[in-house]
Amino acid sequence: MIKCEVSVCAAISRNASVKKDKDDNSFVSFGVKVPVVGRNKEKLNLDISVTTDGGKEIAAIYTTGRRVEIEGMMTIRKKDGKLYLNLRTTNEDLKLGKSTYGDKLEGTLMFRGKIGKKGVDSKEDKNGHVYKTFSAFSLDKNGDKNDFTWVRFLYFDPKEGEDFLQAGSFIEGKGELQVGVYKNELSLDCRLQEVSHWEMNK
Repeated sequence: MIKCEVSVCAAISRNASVKKDKDDNSFVSFGVKVPVVGRNKEKLNLDISVTTDGGKEIAAIYTTGRRVEIEGMMTIRKKDGKLYLNLRTTNEDLKLGKSTYGDKLEGTLMFRGKIGKKGVDSKEDKNGHVYKTFSAFSLDKNGDKNDFTWVRFLYFDPKEGEDFLQAGSFIEGKGELQVGVYKNELSLDCRLQEVSHWEMNK
């Protein structure tokens, strides 16, 4: 599971349309693109699908090219090797932005998954403070197929007794979301603020 409480500012890339949920309630759906730049100046346009409450009146407002400011909960899932980002918001957390507003995607990442086989590295910064780095994956089941989404974690305030931080352990954590580009694909990083052992079977 990967969820993110995010704040987004971007241009609409797909006109809003009215759809129905399984209970026959109307909602509005549209797309935005957020440019992301990697450390090596690689660039990627990140597609986010946005849904909000409303009908035709709301849909008429959010047209291609207009800028919007959005706050809400974004889920990240992978299917057939492709990442899907779906952002759910309310009308109160959605508004048109000025053309001068810059692109933005920031927020808090919430994660449940498994630490990879390489385990956890302990390092020291230039001031002698210990921090940990590791990668962990979230599993999405799509029929008989499994898709894995990896997140790289930086943990700058490790606590005593966190022996569960090792290869193969299941964890849940929360921290600052950081997005980048690696080999022309989106990379996810998280600066951990809290982490604990996750008992998956529960």
